[in-house]
Amino acid sequence: MDGKRVEYVDLAKGFCIALVVLFHTKGIIGYDFVLDPLLSAVRLPLYFFLSGLFFKDYGDWLTFFIKKVNRLLIPFLFFYLCFSVAVPNLLTYGFGISFGTVTGWPSLWAFLWPGEYPNIPIWFLWCLFLMNLLFYAFHSLLRGKQVWLGVVCLVSGFGGELLLQLLPADFGNVCKALQSMPFFYFGYLFSVHRGLLRLEALSTSVRLSAIIVFILLSAVATMLLPYHLLLYYVAGLCGTLSILLLSSLIGRLPLFSYIGRYSIMLLLTHGLLVKAFTTACHQVQAVLGSVVAVVATTVLILLCYYLIIPLMRRYLPYVTAQKPLLRE
Repeated sequence: MDGKRVEYVDLAKGFCIALVVLFHTKGIIGYDFVLDPLLSAVRLPLYFFLSGLFFKDYGDWLTFFIKKVNRLLIPFLFFYLCFSVAVPNLLTYGFGISFGTVTGWPSLWAFLWPGEYPNIPIWFLWCLFLMNLLFYAFHSLLRGKQVWLGVVCLVSGFGGELLLQLLPADFGNVCKALQSMPFFYFGYLFSVHRGLLRLEALSTSVRLSAIIVFILLSAVATMLLPYHLLLYYVAGLCGTLSILLLSSLIGRLPLFSYIGRYSIMLLLTHGLLVKAFTTACHQVQAVLGSVVAVVATTVLILLCYYLIIPLMRRYLPYVTAQKPLLRE
């Protein structure tokens, strides 16, 4: 992948993580935007698609496993143990400050129960780790037969949806990993067929037309979402393609491209910043309204990463997927 393609994929990742931060920021005041259903239908599918885009089997199971441990599991475990186990227990038992979440020994495995631990956004890394292992198993068993791989991933998606309906909760995010497998597969398929190069080869007018069409399809599918899981896949995939096409046209935007390149750092820590800016967000809301409060707080959080990312790169490279902790 050449520099230009990397830049616009980073931009797409930047748009994606910005939507994630926006979603969690507006959760502070419980405000709903008109475009919320559409943005929600695109936000996570885009991230899963981009993850599948960079899937490689690395030739053998052990190498693949170690790489995913370094890039996904170690960051998850470090930030989970620090901010969902150590800090809450210290504050609860040392200072009498309660987070309203599981503490004591059960906090070590609280991530298996949805919503039972602070810094919830890191669930995505655990889910993505599971998805990579599952997809590697499917890919190995089917020996690269792309059609059958797609069938298996689609069946997995419907299986995950069925489990979400039958089970009282999505324990360990296994159901979400299964349900989202088609997006991972589409990203993988896009990479195999050199989709990024094909996007770049399209004229500006064609890309603009395609963006409009995909946005409309995603919007229509989103409005009909409650009726069928396939509509969720259509909405997510069309929204994802529209953002990729838009990113390929723009190429680079300083803030979004930067945070996109280091999106894992935002995923790991933005939940903490959202909590830190809660009071300020409410104060802005009281004066300027909900929309301004959410947007301003989101932009401020994103800008903070111009300071945070260099610090994390320097002092926490082994737990932010910048350097491998385990020998690869």
